Amino acid sequence: TGANAGLGLESVRQLASLHDAPPCNGDTSCSDEDATAIIGVTIFLLCRNPVSAQQAIDSLTASKNNEYPTNVSFTYVPFDSSDRSSVKTAIETLSQSIPDRHIINGLLLNAGGFTSDRNGTLTKSATTIIAETNLIGHAVLVDGLIQSKKLQQGSRVIFSGSEAGMGEPFAIKWGNDLDYYINILNGKAYKTKKNKNKYTPQDGYGHIKGMIAFYTAAMARRHGDIYFAAVSPGSTKDTYLMDQGSFPNALKYVFKGFICLSGQHGVDVGAGRYIDALVDNNGGRDGWGYESGTFVCSKKGYIGEVCDATELKKGKPFGEQSKQDLVYEAVRSFMLR
Repeated sequence: TGANAGLGLESVRQLASLHDAPPCNGDTSCSDEDATAIIGVTIFLLCRNPVSAQQAIDSLTASKNNEYPTNVSFTYVPFDSSDRSSVKTAIETLSQSIPDRHIINGLLLNAGGFTSDRNGTLTKSATTIIAETNLIGHAVLVDGLIQSKKLQQGSRVIFSGSEAGMGEPFAIKWGNDLDYYINILNGKAYKTKKNKNKYTPQDGYGHIKGMIAFYTAAMARRHGDIYFAAVSPGSTKDTYLMDQGSFPNALKYVFKGFICLSGQHGVDVGAGRYIDALVDNNGGRDGWGYESGTFVCSKKGYIGEVCDATELKKGKPFGEQSKQDLVYEAVRSFMLR
């Protein structure tokens, strides 16, 4: 998702460059006719904007002969993770587009970020825009594809995580009751007793990225045949994360300065983390080796070597099953709306 620019588009490029697809997805029972019809790899680009999606596909297609195997194809699917009807339509489109007996090998849930919202505005589903865009819309997509049996044994689902989910500069003190997490999703956590709004994009982003890590772990425990991980791409150049409109210009430049001083790596490195998790070829390209349900983040700061977040002091809560279950229940309570 979010495949038309930045980390999403670079992930498509890297994924395409890896693949020479086996006939019939490894299904030895399929006929020669089936194999001829479906040999190759299809990468679905799930994006909001059809114009930029087509531009991305045109660019990818033009590079085929030089960079990608000719058996790789690119298909646009309209998708807005903040719009529940768009998510459901995407589920139907993907379920109908993928042949019988075939599955989605990998699903990268990259769309989101700070969004353009500055006030904790609610969607039609009674969740904040940032919660719906980054977490709940993606959770609905995953559920729908599990129900249609397009995500099943052998599939890999990667949520976009962030070191912000551990808190910056201080660790987030995660609650121990269901209402705590529900109130983050519906924005009530950012209201004072006098109903004054104290929402800030950085708080909303940190809370939701942390809840993504908890939710991913909970899903891994409930779906042992599907691989789940929350993976932070780290602090990455040229992703325009700070330019989505949620910050006033003065504050935006302060944050940009802080990010630059903290260090950044290229979009190829950030996307490479995603692809290492998404494509597990005998342990991944660089010996991935993380168990399903892991939140993988930078070991120090926002770039460099990665680790299981629970190895870090601020990341230890992500290993607590009780919190994972609370987040799971909180997210599910909004998914049917």
